[in-house]
Amino acid sequence: MRIVGVLLAAGAGRRMGGEKLAAELLPGLPLAAAALRALLSVGLDGVYVVVRPGPAPQWLRQAAPAPAGGPGLTVVVCADAERGMAHSLRRGLAAAEAAGCDAAVVWLADQPFVTAAMARALIGAWRSEPRLDYVASGNGAVLTPPVLLAASTFPHIARLEGDLGAKRLLERPGFFGRVLPAEEPERLMDVDTPDALEAARQCVQKYALP
Repeated sequence: MRIVGVLLAAGAGRRMGGEKLAAELLPGLPLAAAALRALLSVGLDGVYVVVRPGPAPQWLRQAAPAPAGGPGLTVVVCADAERGMAHSLRRGLAAAEAAGCDAAVVWLADQPFVTAAMARALIGAWRSEPRLDYVASGNGAVLTPPVLLAASTFPHIARLEGDLGAKRLLERPGFFGRVLPAEEPERLMDVDTPDALEAARQCVQKYALP
């Protein structure tokens, strides 16, 4: 089974008041670089990073390179990223589908504390039950990224519009999946406001980053 990672990094960061993904958690460690480092260490068959049109973000160059024998990194430009998250998700999964992937682990670039082990748990759960359409992370009863999406979901996601993400789609009847509750729910935080950024900086001392 061919499984890739899709890092969604095309958001405008409006709630942060600007380019949030370049905001530093630690000196020299941008928010998105921390997420990308972890994704690259999962052991996937490839990683797609979905970005907005324009020059390549500086944080891409600051992320650690893939380890020897690790996945290749492909930058995918979402021309209509302004239209909402659904369009970035569609663009990333279209790239995965074109590469003949059986599933994709979708991760938000503003989730710096998710670990490779958490992603591998999603993959392991799906490999044990490949009939599932998805395996998602969970904060209590709330389904959150990262989420493994099987190829069976790709045609449905291709029809999403605006800011509608995969969550609402997967909660519809007809989709079968599992939710793996996080042992440390704080690791699932997405940093999209100044207050969340400050909270994340406080968590840096608690959670080791790759």
